Amino acid sequence: MYSFLVFIHVVSALFLGSFLTLPFIIHTISSRTGNELKTVLRTTLSFMRAGHYALVLLMISGGWMSFGYSSYPSILWVGIAIVLLVLIGGAIGMMHRNLKRIILSKYPENKLVENISKLNWYSWITFLFIMAVVFTMTNRGLFS
Repeated sequence: MYSFLVFIHVVSALFLGSFLTLPFIIHTISSRTGNELKTVLRTTLSFMRAGHYALVLLMISGGWMSFGYSSYPSILWVGIAIVLLVLIGGAIGMMHRNLKRIILSKYPENKLVENISKLNWYSWITFLFIMAVVFTMTNRGLFS
């Protein structure tokens, strides 16, 4: 069972790691118009929804491995991990909400121009939170 949990955890972490490209994707969205813009936005929206599922799988598998197979994990380490994963989920959720508003608007190009700075900001925050989670998870001994 432990091997299966590690597999799920690693696959979910790799998928979440693909969000590191999000600031660069958001940067290229502003050059698109019409149907191409809506297609890219819908694809990005689906990608973000899948990111939320990856976060849930990370929390479940990580919690199960920490408390089921590890002897006394550090409360500080667990707390930092949970807070960072919730913050990542919040940032992805904010981008998800803005992208939905853009897609559903009558003039998506105009709405994109209004919200591109927010999307860019949230994508970089997500990038930094993911880097912080990677640092925290790979340096567990610092938080003992």
